[in-house]
Amino acid sequence: MQLKSDNEQHDANHHPTPKCELNRRTALSTFAIIATTTTSPFLHPIVSNAMLGKVVVYGGSGYVGSHVCSLLSQQGYEVTSISRSSPETQLERTKSILGKSLSNVDYITLDASTASLDELATPMKDVTAVISCVGISPGSQNQKDGNGLVNTRIIQAAKAAGVPKLVYIGVSSALANGPAKFLLGDYFAGKAAAEKSVLAEFGEKDSLIIKPAIIAGGPPGEIRPPGPPGVKAVDVTDVAKLAVKGAIGGLVGKIDGNDDIEAAKNA
Repeated sequence: MQLKSDNEQHDANHHPTPKCELNRRTALSTFAIIATTTTSPFLHPIVSNAMLGKVVVYGGSGYVGSHVCSLLSQQGYEVTSISRSSPETQLERTKSILGKSLSNVDYITLDASTASLDELATPMKDVTAVISCVGISPGSQNQKDGNGLVNTRIIQAAKAAGVPKLVYIGVSSALANGPAKFLLGDYFAGKAAAEKSVLAEFGEKDSLIIKPAIIAGGPPGEIRPPGPPGVKAVDVTDVAKLAVKGAIGGLVGKIDGNDDIEAAKNA
């Protein structure tokens, strides 16, 4: 795991004169008044989230994905959530998870298991990063291809689209190599295949793989298998925060297991 700067640029040698500072403050105050007293659409490009960049989140209406989209939009990024579900269903699911809707997130319907690579690549062109939260729950049908092949197609399309950074949510090595592998072998095999694709297409320097063991909670109404005894669950917001750091900051490599996640969030 490597942690670089978040590319924040500050000109420490720039000291504006009192006159310039006054003019700047006056201009900002005037803009604030205009922005709060008009609904003119011509002001929208000035405060558009696209000024900071755009991030595509595959599985953006899922449990981790909803939190990722929320954090990105709060930080001023343009966010697109892609799922095989309809935009309306994605909105409803996000609201059920977060307790609120994310009206500034663009929801797109696209099935990564059947769409062509060109179709998958189109919404990923000219973006800052792609985060894949796509995955089939342990014990579900088609859990090998649903975790492996589907993510591999997303990763290959992201590379073809020229995406500079990719973040993937995997599963901890300790869990994958423990007794659970005898019951959930296909699940872990799919996750491993996706990780292999990330490294093959993006390498360690242009990707971040987050590998939680057990994530606390889950979407309302969804029953997930219990974690192994003695394994402490990690908070979903901690996983989401690291995913965002990987997408818009300098966090790269692998973060493997809940202990590493706890350490990385405080780094």
